[in-house]
Amino acid sequence: MNNVADILPQPVNLKATAILDFDRDEVRSIAADLIQPEGPERIFLQRAHLYLCEVVRPVYSVNEWQPVSRTLSLKQGSCSQRMACLEAFARAHGIATRVRALHVKGNFWFSRFWFSRPFIPNRILLMWPQYFLAGSWVDIDELYSPMAELAAASNGFRNDRETLFEAVQKTAVDFFGKTCGLACARPDQDLSRFVVGDAGFFDTRDEALRRFGSFQYTLRGRAFEIVFGGRKSFLKMQQR
Repeated sequence: MNNVADILPQPVNLKATAILDFDRDEVRSIAADLIQPEGPERIFLQRAHLYLCEVVRPVYSVNEWQPVSRTLSLKQGSCSQRMACLEAFARAHGIATRVRALHVKGNFWFSRFWFSRPFIPNRILLMWPQYFLAGSWVDIDELYSPMAELAAASNGFRNDRETLFEAVQKTAVDFFGKTCGLACARPDQDLSRFVVGDAGFFDTRDEALRRFGSFQYTLRGRAFEIVFGGRKSFLKMQQR
């Protein structure tokens, strides 16, 4: 773990882990299929993100320790599980990754989990990925476009329709106050009001989970997984 935003990648930012098990043949095979010869690394990540949006359906789950190979096999996963998949594809392609450990108010999820609010704690660990592209770390929220362009072209993220993982393609998902001061921005685009703690950067999501623990091992987390684990997300249920 480190609190230096611009530190250069280290070997640990490229290694396989218990969660990011891209050393498994099935994970490497998918990553290899997404590569375009001579294509920029950012384009590879965008292709990988779109692949996951199309193939791995969004479901409810708090199983943060689930290996990427398992998520891909099930073809379903939570936002965090799909973010882990994108990290694994990145590392398989030689792109360093890390996560920023944020503690976010539980009520950020109320609009999506209105029927299960008793299960939601006051704050939840959110591991926000970064990728080392063209000499600098890039947050997943700017994987497609700079925040200024997203703010000008989209509404704020409301967390009641598309998921976080899907939204970053076209929506300003701003947990860090990047939209503050932008002439094109609207107040509802700044989600930093939900962030109650920023624990800095971790080289792997495994390390962050070991440091702070996983909601899945709490009483409410176990109950949530039993009752709601594997259910389709609210967005998909609305479309049917």
